[in-house]
Amino acid sequence: MCGLGFGAGISVLYITTSAEQFGTNLRASASISITNMVRGFTPVILLLFTMLRNVTGNYITGAWITGLIIMVIAITAAYFTKESFGKDLDFTEE
Repeated sequence: MCGLGFGAGISVLYITTSAEQFGTNLRASASISITNMVRGFTPVILLLFTMLRNVTGNYITGAWITGLIIMVIAITAAYFTKESFGKDLDFTEE
């Protein structure tokens, strides 16, 4: 039960944190899109792990390398994300 609660809490945390990065009108769309992207990339991550596990011959080494690759991608994406704090949300439609 503890693992289930932790997993549910983490998913709510990343959805909420990610949705807060978007403007008022985009939060619902962002929340839906983020969860779908996580679900969509899970098979890709599993394929990467399986490939690395077969190359290294070890579960632990394959998991470490997979985790490092995913973390490098995440840190790179966070670094290049533009800050939106203080951005004017009064857009003019053309």
